Amino acid sequence: MSNEWIYKTNKDNTARYTLGKQGKRNLICIGINPHYAEPNNLDHTLKRVRNISKNNGYDGWLMLNLYPQRGRYAVNVIPSLQKQIISDNIYFIKEALTLNSYKDVWAAWGGDITEHKYFKYCLEEIYKVLNDDYNWMNYGDLAYKDTHPRHPSRTPDSLTFKKFDIAYYLKEIL
Repeated sequence: MSNEWIYKTNKDNTARYTLGKQGKRNLICIGINPHYAEPNNLDHTLKRVRNISKNNGYDGWLMLNLYPQRGRYAVNVIPSLQKQIISDNIYFIKEALTLNSYKDVWAAWGGDITEHKYFKYCLEEIYKVLNDDYNWMNYGDLAYKDTHPRHPSRTPDSLTFKKFDIAYYLKEIL
């Protein structure tokens, strides 16, 4: 396993596009928006992603987000869509996919996806890249009235990954 960090931010560090560790068996995790974690200084969510990944046989993980603007809560990100930040996010996601082999995608944005209408657009753009060629999963049962995948910080270790029908979710739930 490589100990190399995967880490991309914008120039003023107000957006984080990717954060993870390369491995031989890798898991992509998609959250809602990043907090202030960075290599060697992971926050609670990223520690959970790392540990859940490891406990499920992955030695590498990559954290992506629907919207890359840093902030403590999804409700606090800019209330209107900034197209350039989405374009940059997609660019760096594609770049990260060239660095390593990925096939498993953990949907982990939680119920906060409903905080801003443009989060659906962000997910649709990511889905164009991480399409049905990838194995989409959620950790444990769906939460929030059985509609949204659980956020990593709110999950016990005892859960298992389950198939997540991303196409159905985009069409019928959001």
